[in-house]
Amino acid sequence: MKTMTCRDLGGPCDHKLSAGSWNEMVEVMTRHLEEHHPETAVEIERMNEENPGEWEREMELKWEKIHEDSF
Repeated sequence: MKTMTCRDLGGPCDHKLSAGSWNEMVEVMTRHLEEHHPETAVEIERMNEENPGEWEREMELKWEKIHEDSF
């Protein structure tokens, strides 16, 4: 498991999000944005339409650099 904040992933808050894979993190982040920051979800969707894959490439690099949680 890895943990990142909403802000780490381009969102507006410091809520912690955890996932076991990058694809799972995208799902967790998408759900969080839709429920708590719908305006940011629209911004990211618009950005992806203008530059397909840019957000995901940038955020996946951050994901790869962080260490697994140690609980």
